[in-house]
Amino acid sequence: MDALRRLLVIAVLVAALLAGPAAAARAAPLIVDHTSTDLSAVPASAIADAKAALHIAYGHTSHGSQLVSGMTGLTSFAGAPLPPSTYAFNEGGTGGGLDLDDYFAGSDLGNPDFSSWASETRTYLNRPENHDVNVVMWSWCGQVSWASETDINTYLSLMDGLEQEFDGVTFVYMTGHLDGSGVNGNLNQRNNQIRDWCRSHNRVLYDFADIESYDPDGNGYLALGADDGCNYNGGNWAQAWQASHVEGVDWYYCYPAHTEHVNGNQKAYAAWHLFARLAGWSEDGSTPTPTPTSTATPMPAPVPGIVEAEDYNVGGENVAYYDTTPGNSGGAYRHDDVDIEAIAGGYTVAYIRNGEWLEYDVAANRTAAYHLSARVASPNAMARMEVLVDGAPAFTIAVPNTGDYETFVDAAAPEHPLLAASRHNLTVRFPVGSMNLDRLALLADQPDAIPGGDATPFDPNGDGLYEDANGNGRTDFADVVLLFNQMT
Repeated sequence: MDALRRLLVIAVLVAALLAGPAAAARAAPLIVDHTSTDLSAVPASAIADAKAALHIAYGHTSHGSQLVSGMTGLTSFAGAPLPPSTYAFNEGGTGGGLDLDDYFAGSDLGNPDFSSWASETRTYLNRPENHDVNVVMWSWCGQVSWASETDINTYLSLMDGLEQEFDGVTFVYMTGHLDGSGVNGNLNQRNNQIRDWCRSHNRVLYDFADIESYDPDGNGYLALGADDGCNYNGGNWAQAWQASHVEGVDWYYCYPAHTEHVNGNQKAYAAWHLFARLAGWSEDGSTPTPTPTSTATPMPAPVPGIVEAEDYNVGGENVAYYDTTPGNSGGAYRHDDVDIEAIAGGYTVAYIRNGEWLEYDVAANRTAAYHLSARVASPNAMARMEVLVDGAPAFTIAVPNTGDYETFVDAAAPEHPLLAASRHNLTVRFPVGSMNLDRLALLADQPDAIPGGDATPFDPNGDGLYEDANGNGRTDFADVVLLFNQMT
């Protein structure tokens, strides 16, 4: 080895040593949402580990301050599951508190634009006095409400770039606060864009919007037009909840900006859940281990035909499905984290929660316009399904109130996309859950008979063109005449 090459190798080794150990790639996404607000589930040891391990920088404006207001109030809440001082925090982590540099920058993710926060983060992390910072959080104010898909892609790209540049730092993604526009509004669409990225790229998400979409009892209000002040088309869920519960026991005053106290409480509980998870705590109290899954390739379901809900792809969490709770709560059919129950004549995917999804492979044996229906059960009229075909939105289904989780009906999507005779991937997403899914029926549209023809048109080679226009079993000049007569 010549002297120049030897110096180069030594330089690379020195650089690697100085850089220190790189952060391990996350094997699964860490999603903190309304299901992460049971503070009593987080043990004192996990809180202590978070205080010992984390040095957090949090950038925000008024809406983002709800977390800190809630955390501040928690430190004097007599009804807390642990002594209130357990949840102490301050800048520097003195006196046994969590190290939280609040307002480390004087802006948020959309102020003054959608990119300045990234350069502020880079400048902050490159200062020698901030060398120990290992968690960075930024929140939105109201900008997601009018953000375009491109704006959110800019945010995701900048976050990804920072993660690559500062591989010892965990960057926490956030959704934007509610604005009353409901499930179909731009806000929820952009928030879903953030959620999808975090799930598919194994990132850390504090789902601000989802947390304030639910009251502490798990009742959802997004589909009822909930906004950041907890107002919805039936009143104000937070004020009603506070009025029916005991202040100082069930909830506490914390004076969060733009919203009600109990919403600030929930934000604080979820924040401590996040910190505990980042420090290594698992929700079930164990050390997380990968779930063994089959690597076999399933046979695609033939369509037109029926796709049973329980026959989703193999591959495990974040490959074949995303489920928010560990284990199969129904205890039937499969041994992973999707909840499956036995019902008369088969199985149903049950206990479906917001944000979960399933993937299926299907093989279309003919090119045609297709329609989709789902056999579903739900005790409310808020549940909703979205089905992507090969990654592109194709079907939407509004799930009706069937009375309970055991009464199934068929709900149809209004769309009729054209699918080629080929293998396709279906992603069935549940932006609003609280439902059970028995099966899907993906069927080809059948054209009406043409006046003057012998029968309904027939597609002899499955290419979707129905060359036998008169349905007499032949493709000849009579079909051309019939079609020509329809144009006159």
